[in-house]
Amino acid sequence: MALNHLAARTDALDLLLFNVCDTLQLSPTQHQKAEDRYHAITKVINAENSPFWLWDSKVYSQGSMRLRTTVKPIDTPHDLDLVCEFDVSHKDINPMVLLEGMYTLFSEHGVYGGMVTKRNRCVRIEYKDEFWLDILPACCDYHNGGACIQVPDRDHRFWRPSNPIDFADWFKRASRRIVVKFSDSRRELIVAEASVEPLPPLQTTEEKTMLQLIVQLLKRWRDVHYANSEYPPISIVLTTLAADLYTGEQSISTALLEILDGIVSRLDVAHAKGRRLAVPNPVHPAEDFSERWDTCPAAYLAFNDGIRKLATTWREVCETHGNPGKLAKGLFGRVIDDAILQGARMMQADRSGSLLGVASTGCIVPGAAAVVPMIRNTNHGAI
Repeated sequence: MALNHLAARTDALDLLLFNVCDTLQLSPTQHQKAEDRYHAITKVINAENSPFWLWDSKVYSQGSMRLRTTVKPIDTPHDLDLVCEFDVSHKDINPMVLLEGMYTLFSEHGVYGGMVTKRNRCVRIEYKDEFWLDILPACCDYHNGGACIQVPDRDHRFWRPSNPIDFADWFKRASRRIVVKFSDSRRELIVAEASVEPLPPLQTTEEKTMLQLIVQLLKRWRDVHYANSEYPPISIVLTTLAADLYTGEQSISTALLEILDGIVSRLDVAHAKGRRLAVPNPVHPAEDFSERWDTCPAAYLAFNDGIRKLATTWREVCETHGNPGKLAKGLFGRVIDDAILQGARMMQADRSGSLLGVASTGCIVPGAAAVVPMIRNTNHGAI
């Protein structure tokens, strides 16, 4: 009986988290706007009056848009990261010259002139409708080969290694350990042969892998927990840790708990050795995603404190009887209210029509994504 109750609670939590993720997805309109601006920017870079016109280059997305783990922001702009990789060795050009050239191109442009700011490693286009686009100029890293690149670093006035393409492939391999839904409409990320790679297509929540959903949950927790902090952990750190620790667990709630326990364990090991937790790029270890913690110990302390609190609270959610909504709302914010309402409507409508089912992962999902239909529930007790 206890096992049945635990399984029922896990199912309920999985459905709640699934609906949370559903509320976090970009709308088709938002995705189309990002795609339109992505292509508009690449046209400026490749235009005949551009200083880079005669340079062989390719433009591609990186970060959350490439991994398809973007979430709707709470009170901050939605961002898109793209790389403009030039087919020239980083040893043949000064990194500050490259970054300044990209900044000058857009700052002197008739459309983008008043929208441009120079960041440490990129040029940012800030649109008026709470949307920004970061352009990262890069050169080939012929020494390391493959998809390795070198990017400018203003703080150090030198080059920094990176490899967003191979990182995305690594993340995909980790995601394939289990998926929420196998869909014929799923498309692989494509490395473009042309000068501009298309943005990955918009996915529905049902089409996302378990790992993608967990990363989205971690990012929303980050946005809520660090809303008034100067030290929120960057997305790539959360993404890398989640992908590295994900083992293929078929329950969203259980997988999240296992990943959080794994992060805490790594923090404990690092502390015992008298050092900070290191989060290198798994496909290019010379790139340290967590390098900020070396120069900003407060950011590391904030991460350590926040992730431990999240792990403790989420275990309480998973193991405590009763309604998990209050604790979950403290972690993920007001989207919990929307998720609960969405879940209630779906359970009422879909159960009556046998439209709710279990996916190949074991998660309760809408019938279109299910492989096993659920029987109608007549037990109205609390979870």
